[in-house]
Amino acid sequence: MAIHDLTAGVAGVPCDGIDRLYRLANKLDFSRHNVLSGDTVCVLDVKAATKVVRLYTKVVTPQGAAATATVGDNADPDGWDASVDLNAAAGTLSQTVTTDAFGADGKLYAADDTIDLVVSADLDTAVIEVYAECLDLG
Repeated sequence: MAIHDLTAGVAGVPCDGIDRLYRLANKLDFSRHNVLSGDTVCVLDVKAATKVVRLYTKVVTPQGAAATATVGDNADPDGWDASVDLNAAAGTLSQTVTTDAFGADGKLYAADDTIDLVVSADLDTAVIEVYAECLDLG
């Protein structure tokens, strides 16, 4: 199982300083970067002293066959979302809910980390967007 870093390599920083809410976003086009079942895809860079409050995924183009992913981080691979349907209709949104490990109060990242997907099927068509609502505490 491979690890694919599609984060673009730069953690987001709010332009008005600390104690501001901001959004990290990334659009993943698996028709341009295929991944295999069981692969981990690094989606968003999160810098130290950031509280991620919520996480959302949006299907832009469905995979065309059954495919799901978990959304989490190195500590908990499904902490943000236990199952995102990557074959849902275009425009379908998923979000962290209170029953997800990080859903009740978000997660404070003390060290740099990434938000990751672990995919359940080969992906070669799906296009998704991932958003994290963050609070800079540094």
